Amino acid sequence: MKKKWTVAALALALTIGSAQSAFAATETGTGTGTETGTDKAAKHSAWKEQTASLKTQLVGLRAQQQALVAQIQALRASNKAARKALTKERKAALKQDAKALAEQIKAQHASIQTLRAQKQALWAQVKAAKQADDVGTGVADLEAVIALKEQIIQAKQAVLTLQTSLQTLLASAGA
Repeated sequence: MKKKWTVAALALALTIGSAQSAFAATETGTGTGTETGTDKAAKHSAWKEQTASLKTQLVGLRAQQQALVAQIQALRASNKAARKALTKERKAALKQDAKALAEQIKAQHASIQTLRAQKQALWAQVKAAKQADDVGTGVADLEAVIALKEQIIQAKQAVLTLQTSLQTLLASAGA
């Protein structure tokens, strides 16, 4: 369990670090040296202009995802407490139904991990496009990142629904 949390924390840190570096205000001296300061400033302002609305959209999606994570964690803690309160006999009776829900939750988490890996690869492409001053490719990759982020949110909503089903199952067994 510690390993999963560590991997998730590292993935989150990489995602956040990539997001911040893609929108960084400073240029990393990868230019040819023949560009003037005004060319760089013009390219940078074009990049910011093209990506401003996408960045705003990403910030909104990030807030939505954080709210989902908080709800999932609260349900997980509630379900854990309810599971501990059950007697051995009730736990045995629920084992098969709970096992099916747990497998669905694990499948959703595996899907989320895959989507995150794809998103991280796209962030690297966004950063490379920014450094190459390729606004069109960068915007297209950023839109793909947003699409993956939306898919992750949908998967987290499915996890939330499954956790709610598990809570209902545990509440009916405890009654």
